[in-house]
Amino acid sequence: MMENNYEYKYEQMFLGKVITLTNGVIEFSVSLDVGPRIISLKTKNGQNIMFNDVDDLVSKDCSKVFGEGKKWHIYGGHRLWLSPEEESTYYPDNDEIDYKLTENGILLMPKKWDKIDILPQILIEFIGENKLKINHKVKNLGQKRNFCLWALTVMKAGGKLEFDLSDKDTGYLANRNIVLWPYDDIKDKRLELKDNKIVLKSDVSVSNPYKIGAYNSKFKAEYNINISGKDVKFIKSIDAQDTKKYPDYCCNFEAYCSNYIHEVESLSQIEKIENGAYLEHTEFWEIY
Repeated sequence: MMENNYEYKYEQMFLGKVITLTNGVIEFSVSLDVGPRIISLKTKNGQNIMFNDVDDLVSKDCSKVFGEGKKWHIYGGHRLWLSPEEESTYYPDNDEIDYKLTENGILLMPKKWDKIDILPQILIEFIGENKLKINHKVKNLGQKRNFCLWALTVMKAGGKLEFDLSDKDTGYLANRNIVLWPYDDIKDKRLELKDNKIVLKSDVSVSNPYKIGAYNSKFKAEYNINISGKDVKFIKSIDAQDTKKYPDYCCNFEAYCSNYIHEVESLSQIEKIENGAYLEHTEFWEIY
């Protein structure tokens, strides 16, 4: 069916009903029975570059926070979290979501997330032949608190991620940060550090995880992967703020990989949000 500047159709995937939108050049699918998740992203007639957890390989018991029997599933694709990471981050978003088709895309409207008292939404819009705008918006329904929005895009493993490091001349002061996690091996062959960028290659034969973070006000992350003999390029960018109010030792970029997944992540600033107030975080995607 045609809706304004794109076509859409309903389909079934491993996690239930999805709606697929295309502008004739690129297409994406979002889940309607769980999530929200952008569960598929590809060029027209290409293959999905996002990880889909068809066999439920990545999940977590979150009953300690959210109640007996509650379980979080990665599902795959793109999701919205809060940061800094803790047990309550793993919200079991396993319910149907509401949605509304807009002039240039779709607005995803999940129900209130209980226990953590937020109301999230994601607006996905075509803004060019190969470009999408992803706006994440969260309303605080609880007491005044500090948090930031964390946007995680879960790609299939086996590709190469590059993130530019700052080249700002700061004189006597530091101009780059590289942040590691406790399970990282500094000699891991999947990681290559250059003067001007981080390169992280995921390997489907290497199961141990690796995570790295950094900050750059000129945020641009590029993930390249070959799928069935075709090279595909995914670019994520944000309009970062030149401050130190980011989590994890000032990271607005983070990447995590294993033999299953390769995550390309961005984070907003940490802000103190009043009851009833909103926090927003926008990404721009390109796929070629």
